[in-house]
Amino acid sequence: MSFDVERLRNQIPFYLTAKPEQKELLHNLESLIRGTNKGYYISAARDVSDDAVLQGDGRNGLQLYSFEDGKKHEVRGIVLSNTCDISTDNERVWVPRIIFAPIVKLSAIEARFKVHQLAEDAIKSRIKSIKNQSVTNIFYLPSGARLDEDHVVLLDDLHSMPAGKLSGEKLFTLSMAGFYLFSFKLSIHFCRLQENIDRRP
Repeated sequence: MSFDVERLRNQIPFYLTAKPEQKELLHNLESLIRGTNKGYYISAARDVSDDAVLQGDGRNGLQLYSFEDGKKHEVRGIVLSNTCDISTDNERVWVPRIIFAPIVKLSAIEARFKVHQLAEDAIKSRIKSIKNQSVTNIFYLPSGARLDEDHVVLLDDLHSMPAGKLSGEKLFTLSMAGFYLFSFKLSIHFCRLQENIDRRP
């Protein structure tokens, strides 16, 4: 399935772009898809939700279990859970768990391409596709906020941990355009209905 500006335009509800000031959202989304690195994050001066854990937030102090070495590791990651589902303001019968994916340096992905002896042109093409958000199972995060270099999220590498165990600092909060783009990537990766499989009972 392709992922491009026209697909984004068709998926955005009319009420989000009906007013002149709301057209900025569509413009910003188009800019991100075309490869700009600006506009992914809320500036630190405007981010007043440092204590809250929001869907799409980058965080330190996320914990995962590695099947490779059988140990628990603390990593940086991005929150996939819905904000309300993990809010501490809501009373719950059981402790909510934060679903997250680790954040990986883009340079590490490029190094892996080189280990597999991909041609230089092929590597450049793949990196460009990642930065243009056209790879459906990868979400690109440019340097900015508290990320000192470009990173990616592998959407098939998911983990969860008790919400009450999270103690690390926030790395970033996605802007409105960044958040919508993240939501689109999640929906395409996990809810791709055009699979052409006969599921009749």
